[in-house]
Amino acid sequence: MKVVVDARVCVSAVLSGRGSPARNLDHALSEDPYDFDLLAPSQLFPKLEEVLARPKIQKRLGWSEAEISIYTRRLKLFIREIEVGDTGKIPKYTKDSEDDPYVHTAVLTRASYLISGDSDILDMQNPPVRVLDASQFISLWEAGLL
Repeated sequence: MKVVVDARVCVSAVLSGRGSPARNLDHALSEDPYDFDLLAPSQLFPKLEEVLARPKIQKRLGWSEAEISIYTRRLKLFIREIEVGDTGKIPKYTKDSEDDPYVHTAVLTRASYLISGDSDILDMQNPPVRVLDASQFISLWEAGLL
């Protein structure tokens, strides 16, 4: 099963290591067999580094730039990067054009789900793919409903 994750899920996973976003990533990052492949547009990784380097977040984490880079590189090993092309040519799915590559990745790869923490994605009218927040996804996964 293919599952697309957005930057908010990855940032939330770092900020709260016990929450649902962390559980989603931990499952994919574990060495155990897993039931889903995580995918993301190539825009995820630079965005993630930019957000984690923001002074407020960097202070909260206590991470250096090197530690942020290591985290991002580690995620690149387990999240398959999908090239979606020119962002100016991506269809408009949400109110925020920065969110459209995540939805477009899900459409291009025929992903089963898009896990998001972003209200512009979660509140889409008639999304072209099933959109869940991290806790909804974990609940379905743990119940064996995926």
